[in-house]
Amino acid sequence: MRVSSRQEKLERTDWRAYVILDPRFLHKERDLLETAQLALRGGAGVLQLRDKESDAQTLVERAQALQDLCDGYDALFIVNDRVDVALAAGCDGVHLGPHDIPVERARAIAPDLVIGSSAGTAEVAKFLQGQGADYLGVGAIYDAHPSKPDASAPRGPQAVALVTSQVEIPVVGIGGITADNAAAVSAHGAAGVAVIRQVVASDDPEAATRALRQAVDRGLKSR
Repeated sequence: MRVSSRQEKLERTDWRAYVILDPRFLHKERDLLETAQLALRGGAGVLQLRDKESDAQTLVERAQALQDLCDGYDALFIVNDRVDVALAAGCDGVHLGPHDIPVERARAIAPDLVIGSSAGTAEVAKFLQGQGADYLGVGAIYDAHPSKPDASAPRGPQAVALVTSQVEIPVVGIGGITADNAAAVSAHGAAGVAVIRQVVASDDPEAATRALRQAVDRGLKSR
């Protein structure tokens, strides 16, 4: 297992393609690990396990396997919601939503974890940065309801610009993002984009991830 400091992990993280692995949306012909490996081959710099249904033991086993896989590609691995699972499985980090353990408390419990959180406004983003968040997911940029029924109304890529002007940590756009609209998100200041179905449900996760990265690159170059 890769051993390095939280700061070292952050410094080498490629945020352009952040793939969220949700088992509910897996292509019928692929399992979680195969999908993860294909995404990594396509250039994903961050993988997140978002599993709302499995028990703790299953989550730890899946997280350990995914962390080992990410280590081989020098990619960052994040567990959604569960600080306990991230610690038990030796993961790089955890992503915390508004209904999870507060970032400040998570930082006190797990000072070495990379901690991400979700922000919809610049005010919330500044607060979370002050609490110790290492990066932020900002959205919903476009319509995210097919993957997340409780997602906010689309805020558009300008929401990213509002947040990035107020914080110094990396910002990743999320919500309804595809290879067709990702360039606009990075052009507005995002370090990258996070997707679920665009890659996980794809017939070709490797090609889908590569297309997403290329789109983000176009936006970055336009800044």
